[in-house]
Amino acid sequence: MRELSRLWLLLVLAPFAAAAQIAPITNTPVPLSKALIFPNYDNVLVGKDEALEGGAYIARVGDAAANFYNPAGLVRSEGASLNASSAGYVYTELTSKVSGASISSSKLDNVPGYIGSVSQMPFVDLRNLRVGLSITRADSWSPGGIDQTLDARSQGFTRLNYSSSANFQSQLYQAAAGFSPVLDRSLRLGLGVGLAQTSYGNTNTVSGTQTSTGQPAQFLETIRAGGTDSALVFTFGAQWDVIAGLTVGATFRPPGLELWNSSLVTSESSNIGATASTAQYYRDDTGIFRYKQPLTAGIGAAYRFLQFEVEADLRYHNAVSQYDFYRGKVPYQFTDSNNTATTAPPPLVRYSAKRVFNGAIGGKAYVGRRTTVHLGFNTALSPVADPVTSPLREADLYAFSGGVDFQLAHFGASLGASYQFGTSPALTSSPGNLTILQEEVLLRSFSLFYAISYNF
Repeated sequence: MRELSRLWLLLVLAPFAAAAQIAPITNTPVPLSKALIFPNYDNVLVGKDEALEGGAYIARVGDAAANFYNPAGLVRSEGASLNASSAGYVYTELTSKVSGASISSSKLDNVPGYIGSVSQMPFVDLRNLRVGLSITRADSWSPGGIDQTLDARSQGFTRLNYSSSANFQSQLYQAAAGFSPVLDRSLRLGLGVGLAQTSYGNTNTVSGTQTSTGQPAQFLETIRAGGTDSALVFTFGAQWDVIAGLTVGATFRPPGLELWNSSLVTSESSNIGATASTAQYYRDDTGIFRYKQPLTAGIGAAYRFLQFEVEADLRYHNAVSQYDFYRGKVPYQFTDSNNTATTAPPPLVRYSAKRVFNGAIGGKAYVGRRTTVHLGFNTALSPVADPVTSPLREADLYAFSGGVDFQLAHFGASLGASYQFGTSPALTSSPGNLTILQEEVLLRSFSLFYAISYNF
């Protein structure tokens, strides 16, 4: 995700570690809050023209961006070309207001988006066959960190300090080919084979003084979690020029085939009271981190008339049954004030995704021979099936985009922007006789797009 974000966050303040955490701590006064990560599909817009129109290009794509949107569109490229697009340098701001206290964090970042190429098959001069290579940032969420001191006396804390930093990224490396079985290329078919790599990172720290028991107690809790998952993915695509001006397209991607994964999770906590103390330690670099790629399908219809083009797309992402998002293999280590050591089972965090339909609509108008104006709208609804237990946050996102494209004989460039908004709803859960609150998070974002292309 590439945005200027404003977030209002109420931390979880209860003597219980929420089940959604990578390494829950069960003997300390407060849990660590859920990572501010939103795993929404179709949230990254790439391509010189495509990003400016909400990604509504399943039927129309015909340049190097076809590697990502629909490999069948590679056939429409007359010669070799390169396409590179990015979200540019993005200013990200986080604002949190809790119990009357507020703090802001800002971050200036560069988020690479897409680079791809299309050319004829080496040593084979076939007009109806094209191949492509691409690297795509399919997801990117890395906001600035939060660091704040809270007034939580009503919950029994004299002082409460909190800091958090999180990131979630998915990268797709893909080779694709497009072929037309008819001479006029009105019917086009495509196949892509790629490696999808997903990475997750989360660092949280909570410290302070607790007095709810009548005796002061100093506590410190910290967690550092990271993991990567790699999967093999296949993409099938088709485009058909039904009649003059009308084109339809479709894509299909089966669930990803898991290849390998890695993780490193460390967690420490200590609680020092007037009469007793406890300490906890956990470190595991052999645990299993997984992120499953769902079955995905898309359809689109485009119409061209006069100097205008419009397209509407619908993308479907199938549900994913609950699975082990993280499974540790090393037990927790506990030590009390009498130097007595005990252990507890390793952590287990589970995740499931619900069925999601996302839509996009976009269009462009030719203004002169070399200039085109673009507008678009798209949705990126949350796939989180169970917001209470999920390690990732739920938020339905919507975005408007637009910009201008300039095309010379060989060189092309575009410049545009998008505005994205959404809400992560408040949640209340009660494990046992405890109440855990997660306040509503409001998202507002502004992104700058730029892209270049070159036709040989």
